[in-house]
Amino acid sequence: MRKNLFLLVTLFACLALASLDALAAPGVGKVVIVKGSAMREAADGTRVALERGDRLFERDLVTTAADSMVLLRFDDDTRFNLGPRAEFRVDQVRDDDEGVFSAEVIRGAFRFITGLIAKKRSGAMRVRTGVVATIGIRGTTVGGEVVGESATIVLLESEEPGTPSAIEVGNDFGSVIIDQPGYGTQVPDAHSPPSPPQRMTLRAIDNLVRNINNIQRNAAPRPMIHR
Repeated sequence: MRKNLFLLVTLFACLALASLDALAAPGVGKVVIVKGSAMREAADGTRVALERGDRLFERDLVTTAADSMVLLRFDDDTRFNLGPRAEFRVDQVRDDDEGVFSAEVIRGAFRFITGLIAKKRSGAMRVRTGVVATIGIRGTTVGGEVVGESATIVLLESEEPGTPSAIEVGNDFGSVIIDQPGYGTQVPDAHSPPSPPQRMTLRAIDNLVRNINNIQRNAAPRPMIHR
């Protein structure tokens, strides 16, 4: 009897500790803007509609519906804008001496501005674009779009003029470094290297930039009208 009671007490104690751990699990960011509708799928498969102010956690999958967008701000001040029909996963965010920011844009148009983690240590932040390539960041502003197994990635003007910025886009077949705003690369599939850096002038790139501009415009706060 005593043995069974001891086992029950131990079991309840373990369950209580697990619950406390779950409750104490720190978030890594929050939702700043939701236009339209977006969902968050947690690591355990739980799906909830995203609302402004919701916390984000590692291994969360964020998806946006058609004609929708979200602005996510992480605790190190990294910011991600996601356009319509986008999928984005938070892998790991750790802001310490060995800081790491790892995420993946699975599909859709995106724009991100790096925060403290990328500025503290070169190579600390990496963003995968589906199965196509990985972006290594050196403190900057980046836009792009992932469509199927292809991706377009462009270095945008930094919000901090005079700050060195560059990205390295690579996969198993090669890599390129882009250090001039307005230049980018295209990766046609997961089995091809990124194209050499090129100015964004092609029609396909113009469409990408238009999508990025739409995200920026929708995410910008509207000025107050005084009557």
